[in-house]
Amino acid sequence: MEEPKASGDFQYLSGFGNHLSSEALVGALPADQNSPLICPYGLYAEQISGTSFTTPRSHNLFSWFYRIKPSVTHEPFKARVRSNERLLSEFSQSNSTTNPTQLRWKPVEIPDSPTDFIDGLFTVCGSGSSFMRHGYAIHMYTANKSMDKCAFCNADGDFLIVPQQGRLVITTECGRLKVSPGEIAILPQGFRFTVSLPDGPSRGYVGEIFGTHFRLPDLGPIGANGLASSRDFLVPTAWYEDKFNPGYTIVQKFGGELFVAVQDFSPFNVVAWHGNYVPYKYDLNKFCPYNTVLFDHSDPSINTVLTAPTDKPGVALLDFVIFPPRWLVAEHTFRPPYYHRNCMSEFMGLVYGGYEAKVDGFLPGGASLHNCMTPHGPDTKSYEATIARGNDVGPSKITETMAFMFESCLIPRITPWALQSPFLDHDYYQCWIGLRSHFNQKSEVPNLQNNGE
Repeated sequence: MEEPKASGDFQYLSGFGNHLSSEALVGALPADQNSPLICPYGLYAEQISGTSFTTPRSHNLFSWFYRIKPSVTHEPFKARVRSNERLLSEFSQSNSTTNPTQLRWKPVEIPDSPTDFIDGLFTVCGSGSSFMRHGYAIHMYTANKSMDKCAFCNADGDFLIVPQQGRLVITTECGRLKVSPGEIAILPQGFRFTVSLPDGPSRGYVGEIFGTHFRLPDLGPIGANGLASSRDFLVPTAWYEDKFNPGYTIVQKFGGELFVAVQDFSPFNVVAWHGNYVPYKYDLNKFCPYNTVLFDHSDPSINTVLTAPTDKPGVALLDFVIFPPRWLVAEHTFRPPYYHRNCMSEFMGLVYGGYEAKVDGFLPGGASLHNCMTPHGPDTKSYEATIARGNDVGPSKITETMAFMFESCLIPRITPWALQSPFLDHDYYQCWIGLRSHFNQKSEVPNLQNNGE
């Protein structure tokens, strides 16, 4: 069993996709078999599967839990009152709309009334269906209260959580994760978890995928190293609660609706576990970016941290891409992102700092959506400032920033509350209106053939 890494009161195992094991009591893991007649310490053996049993071994995901009471010990599920009507996992003309206009939202304010992670979640856009096991949803959350005497379970898909303000302590059946802004947490489908707020009010983003799981992208000609290293992904170690807890509720998201079941114990009673279907976190500051070293601007796909692929090679259901601190050295090159129309749709968020292509209006905690084949690119101030520097500008470093993008081949439908939000920036289009023509038919054609040689 791998020696865990310590981080304050939290300990982690490292590695992406590894078959790992952890026990909070020595000897709690059964030897030689998964489900013995009598488990050590009188524990129950229980499996959680993230793929079908017959999925090829290279992609099969499952874990074994050894717990004080099995998770089946609860009362029947009932519709939750109150429900969160701002959550969707089925996108159709009846509940959402399409819009090719470039959209941007200002940071959403933290509510005044007590609001935990479950009630603070709201869907911005998405596509497909959790029932059909194909699609995704993009949510945001604002919360000011830790979850109390309840746990959340997402039966629809995987959550990728990007906190923007305030740390999260996420307790799962495999153990505890402490996740700070600048880190991400992935909570696979079916895991029960609770979210506590050690810093008070919190805000962030959530990408959700249906019918598949996140993977590390292939590196292709980059080679064996670079981007996100598998060893930097951290998995919690076994941690358990053993106490009588009457009235404890499991809140299950199922088809976008919320249901509750009551039990008399904490679901975090797993004393030991082993497997490769686990929650995990990653520090985005450990990402090793690759970039242009001579001329032209690299495509944003070079900054992919995780991908949820489709059956088409190279086409993602949802990519998670970041824009971290990095050097810009390209010569004779417009260094900010180029003007672009894309068959993919792009949702962007900003964790901290500024974004190189948007001088004004795109703020930490805000978001933008550039839909399929909708043109987008640097705003007027960014363009003019770049051109003013001329061709002889030396290397420069982008610092103290962390922007990200969820990119998908599926066109998102936008929820009515996102379009009606008081935080929708109705003047977003104005950031490009000032772009003027620099065309001069009589000007001298620049010689770019040497490209710095």
